[in-house]
Amino acid sequence: MPNPSLNSVGKRVGRLNGPDIVTGRTLYADDIQLQEMLHGRVLRSPHAHALIRSIDTRKARKLPGVVDVITAEETDGLSILARKEVRYQGDKVAVVVAENPDIALDAVELIEVDYQVLGSATDPFEGIAPNAPVAVRGAKNEDVRDENGKRYRNVAARDEIVQGDVDAAFAKADAVVENIYRAPYWHQTYMEPNSCTAQAQPGGRVTLWTSCQGSFNIRSAVADALKIGEGRLRVVPLEMGGGFGAKNRLFCEAHAVFASIRTGRPVKILINREEEFLDGHPAPGCWVRLKTAARKDGSITAVEGRILWDGGIGGRNGNLARLVGPYNVPNIRLEGFGVRTNKPTPGAYRAPGAPQTAMARESNIDALAHKLGIDPIDIRLKNAVRKGDRTSGGVTLPHDWLANTIKAAAKEARWGKTGLKKNQGMGIACGDWQNGSGPTNAFIALSEDGSVQVLTGQVDITGLHTVMAQIVAEVLTVPVGKVTVQLGDTDKVPYTSLSAGSKAAYSAGTAARKAAEGARERLLQEAADILEAAPADLELKGGKVSVIGLPSRSVTVADVASSAMDSNDGPVTGQWIVGKIPTYPSYSVNIATVEVDPGTGRVHLLDLVAAQDVGRALNPMLVEGQIQGGATQSIAYGMMEGMIYDEEGRVRNANLLDYAIPTAPDMPDIRTVLVEEGCEHGPYGAKGVGEPPIIPGAAAVANAIYDAVGVRVTELPMTPERVVAALDQARED
Repeated sequence: MPNPSLNSVGKRVGRLNGPDIVTGRTLYADDIQLQEMLHGRVLRSPHAHALIRSIDTRKARKLPGVVDVITAEETDGLSILARKEVRYQGDKVAVVVAENPDIALDAVELIEVDYQVLGSATDPFEGIAPNAPVAVRGAKNEDVRDENGKRYRNVAARDEIVQGDVDAAFAKADAVVENIYRAPYWHQTYMEPNSCTAQAQPGGRVTLWTSCQGSFNIRSAVADALKIGEGRLRVVPLEMGGGFGAKNRLFCEAHAVFASIRTGRPVKILINREEEFLDGHPAPGCWVRLKTAARKDGSITAVEGRILWDGGIGGRNGNLARLVGPYNVPNIRLEGFGVRTNKPTPGAYRAPGAPQTAMARESNIDALAHKLGIDPIDIRLKNAVRKGDRTSGGVTLPHDWLANTIKAAAKEARWGKTGLKKNQGMGIACGDWQNGSGPTNAFIALSEDGSVQVLTGQVDITGLHTVMAQIVAEVLTVPVGKVTVQLGDTDKVPYTSLSAGSKAAYSAGTAARKAAEGARERLLQEAADILEAAPADLELKGGKVSVIGLPSRSVTVADVASSAMDSNDGPVTGQWIVGKIPTYPSYSVNIATVEVDPGTGRVHLLDLVAAQDVGRALNPMLVEGQIQGGATQSIAYGMMEGMIYDEEGRVRNANLLDYAIPTAPDMPDIRTVLVEEGCEHGPYGAKGVGEPPIIPGAAAVANAIYDAVGVRVTELPMTPERVVAALDQARED
């Protein structure tokens, strides 16, 4: 709830850079234009898996305007281009550098590659079979075997959780539910395709302009890819037109830097939308078998199962504990595999891995509730982690955050009180995410007119800089409009971690508050000399420093800042560098109301309540936007989104015509509920808010479909065809 004692924090302030964004004044990565700039384009494999017999670049090199053609042979052993094997459709084979992008594209078409097509692994369940095609030749895999002693293929990683006596718990259970769930690769579909520009300088340094969620991790990744020192690279992050976790990693930055070093000229590489789908960093798919047991009072007693993550060529694994989620379960036996497939290695997408696992976990819990005749709300309250419980992340909870969020969602949705019509249903699902923390910074300087400049290395992806301005304004008691926040590049600020994992506002907000408090202390010291009083006898309020009890003896912040310019101690400044601070989980609860057409399988989303435990909302408008955006993405995953790969590993919907994303008619007005119970270590009690809202939506829709028509759809997206198939199967059974 709003705190009346605060002037800036907790207020509904629009993004300070909003006018620049909507009027086109904001500089994005593709807006960079440099003298003598060249343009790079990438030749990509049309096959999911093949050997490269030969590459003929002679025609491309002869095309007028082509400056360079780079293949693996020209990279001195670097791994930035495919050398002998392409491992997924879109794998990078060559880079053409030309005077303009059209010439570069024409030259790409002139490169002739002779491929020997190999078998490909496209599904994680089929990909582990002992006779499955090898996804990546020579890759190191785990020695994991089936019940007959045959070694599984393509298992890059394995982990397990074993706790308690699972077999005994299942034997004593009053209800057991077991299902298999599937989820596909899932793309972030940000508005801005990736672009980067590199400029090599005579002294050996290179400046890189790019769209990213963290400049220092890009610097490290490029340096590692090219085997050069990080000190040779300066990374300038620009305003980002969406990322949602995908832009934590490299796209073509290393290639642009390499090409600029080779040519001695600036090189820009722009990726088109199809390339984003073929060679981006989408969220992974998975196959899950999950078995859950409970007693008749609703107590969940055991969870057992296996998850196979579709890990692309890297075989990326996931967090196995998410199959248990924010509940107290005494007996657990879970096994997780990271399976190599002939797809690009997946990346992050808001709460990585959590929406997929929530679909399985929350569907099973819902099925148990129906089997036992218990309200789905009550079974979650019965098992929810509570104050004093220790979470899987090792945190002891100081509040009943999850239970209170469930209750708030149920109240807003009028759970149990709303009269539903035939084929209408309501479903609930929960999610949890422990927000991150990492190195960040804030540097503050006051100008003579009382305006405040803030410099930080933390990339703004969600209105973060506006929130930092609110925090600084709160501490220094100046209007938010007098605070300017600038993003520093890797040459201007200390190491700063990613804006990801719901940690940006949590950590950078802390840095902003501490830096502002340092500036406030300096301000009071300078004002003490002017007012001939001790700093302890002064108060800062309403943009003025005055003697406590004597408001007539006062001086404005602007006058103090101006006076400080000529003082022995110098200008009014403040700075703070954060390493890590303790973090806590945040909880999100969605309640969906749907209407299902049994004839066509069409699911109409009538209503969605999205409640979230936010600690304290530093800017309620921005927090609500985050919740609505995340909930929309989760619902879309549940109902329409997913990358489609054929048996040969080729993407069949690598564009925004065939890859369905929701439009305005597909979504109701999402009713957000902010549950505010302060978090001890967050700035003004705030928690990270970006990750949790994407977790429960798809599962809530699945549970609502069951409530409406009595069938459980276990594969995402829950298209009309899959709903009809589930109804037909139920009639046969």
